[in-house]
Amino acid sequence: MLFAYYEEWLDDIEFAVLNELSTSENFDFLYDTYYQFHLDDMDEAECIAEFRFEKRHILRLEEVWQIPPLTKGNQRSVLTETEGICMLLKRLAYPCRYSDLIHRFGRPVPLLGMITNEVIDYIYSTHYHKITNWNNDILNPVTCMAQSVRN
Repeated sequence: MLFAYYEEWLDDIEFAVLNELSTSENFDFLYDTYYQFHLDDMDEAECIAEFRFEKRHILRLEEVWQIPPLTKGNQRSVLTETEGICMLLKRLAYPCRYSDLIHRFGRPVPLLGMITNEVIDYIYSTHYHKITNWNNDILNPVTCMAQSVRN
């Protein structure tokens, strides 16, 4: 587009309209100015405040959820299981936007969304049977209503 404008194939108005249409509406966050995430660098109080879990509990979640040691995102980004779990926990701990995660994880917003979705999809696909088969009386609304009517 700049070349076309330079060669005078586009006038000022055409260039302005095309430039406006081709400009991304997403904010340009400077994620690369932040350090990559390492759980060991965090204080225990910070960990509880941001993720609602102690460090040792996050490490236990890795074992229980059976998250693979290294995850590759769609854009070939590599992250540890700890980073993926912490992204998910931070996102679920309190309503926040993906842009609120940039300062902690030093990753671009689209990648944060993809990683978080991949981790939650993995957890569900690996453990869905525990959720869907666990105590059907609680999960079945008809059974719950019948019990409440009896009481």
